[in-house]
Amino acid sequence: MTRQVLLLNSDKPEVLEALARRPDVTVRVITRKVYADLYRNHEVAYVDNFADLTQVEQAAYELAAQGPVDHVIAATEKSVVAAGLVRALLGVPGPGFDQSLWGAHKRAMKDRLRAAGLPVTDHAQAATVDEVPRAAELTGWPVMIKPVFGAGSKCTYRVDSPEEFAERHRADGFADLAAKRLPVQVERPVRFTHEYHCDGVVHDGEVAHVAVSRYFLPPLHSSPSLNSGYVADQTDPFSREVLDLHRQVIGALGLPAGVTHLEVFRTQAGPVIGEVAVRPGGMGISRMWWHAFGVDLWEEFVRVSAGEQPSRPEREPHHETIGRTRLPALPGLRERVLALPGVLEVLTPQECASPGNLEAYFTAADEAAAETFIARLHELAGPAA
Repeated sequence: MTRQVLLLNSDKPEVLEALARRPDVTVRVITRKVYADLYRNHEVAYVDNFADLTQVEQAAYELAAQGPVDHVIAATEKSVVAAGLVRALLGVPGPGFDQSLWGAHKRAMKDRLRAAGLPVTDHAQAATVDEVPRAAELTGWPVMIKPVFGAGSKCTYRVDSPEEFAERHRADGFADLAAKRLPVQVERPVRFTHEYHCDGVVHDGEVAHVAVSRYFLPPLHSSPSLNSGYVADQTDPFSREVLDLHRQVIGALGLPAGVTHLEVFRTQAGPVIGEVAVRPGGMGISRMWWHAFGVDLWEEFVRVSAGEQPSRPEREPHHETIGRTRLPALPGLRERVLALPGVLEVLTPQECASPGNLEAYFTAADEAAAETFIARLHELAGPAA
C-alpha cells in the first residue's frame, strides 16, 4: 500500500533523496515557485512564504483534494510551524501546531522550557524593532535581538544600551530585521566559555540516538564559510549534563517524533539552552554524524517522520574524534586538504549543496587534536576565508 507524504520543503535535497529510496511512498510538495524545477515529478502547490499560514492552508487543501495524506514532513526551519498547522487541519499524526510552535518560535520555545524549569536566559518579545527598548526594560541591558522566527544567526545583533540602540536604529542598522515584519526576540546575552550542540533522533517520545558536539567557534563569531566543530567526548561530565538536558527538553516539548538540534552554552553555572530546532542541523553536522556513528540524520528524520522505526547503526562508533569544517572553495584547496593525514573526505560545493564552499571531515586523537586540526585547515584557507 502506498504511503502519501506531504512535504514542506525549499531546496533541501537530502530529504528528497531519502524519500526517493522508498518505493512505497508518493510525495506531494508545498514549496516556493523559485524551487519548482526540483519537483517536476511531483504534485506541487506553491506559497510565497511558509510564514503566510493562509497560503499554507490553501495549498494543503489543494493537495489533500487528490487523496488522503498519511504523513506531513517539514524539512526546513521555516516550514516547521506550517507543518504543524497542516497536520491539525488534515488530521494527520505528528507534532501538532503548539508543539511545532515550541520548536520554531523563539519566545514560545523559551517560555515553554522555562515553565518546565529548564535553564534559558531572560527574554521578552517586542512587537516591532521600535518596541525593543520597552522589552529590554524586562530583560535589562545589554540585549541580543533577533526575529522570533529564523535559522542560524541572520539578523541577530547585540546592543549594549538604549543609547546605542537609538543611534543604530536611526542609521537603519536594524533595517534587515525590521524588513522581516516579525516580532523581535529580546534576550539577555549569555556569558559562556564554549558553545555545544546536541543532536538526537526521537521516536514515540523517546530518544533513540543522541550525541553532543562542540563548535570550534560560536556560530555568531564565525563566518558561515568556516563553520566548524567536532563530536565531543560523550563520557565527559559536561557532555553527560547536556545529554540529560536534551532528554528533559524533549519531554518539555512533548515531541512525539523527529530529529532535534539543541544548542547549549557552557557557563560557570552549568549548561544554558540557546535554542532547539526540530530538524537536522546544517553546516555538515549530519555528515559528521555519519562518519562518527554510521547514522544518517536525514534518513532518520524521514524514518521517524513517516512512522518508521529508527535504524540500528551497522557499525560501532568511530573510536577517534570526528570533526568537520567548511572552507571556501579556493583553487587547489580541496587537493591540499585531501593530502593531509586524517582527512576522510572533502565535499565539493555541488556535493554538499553549498555554493562557494567545501566541507572537510577528519579524524583526530581527541578534542584538543581536533581543535588544532581545524585551526590548521583555517590557516590553509588564508585571508580569503
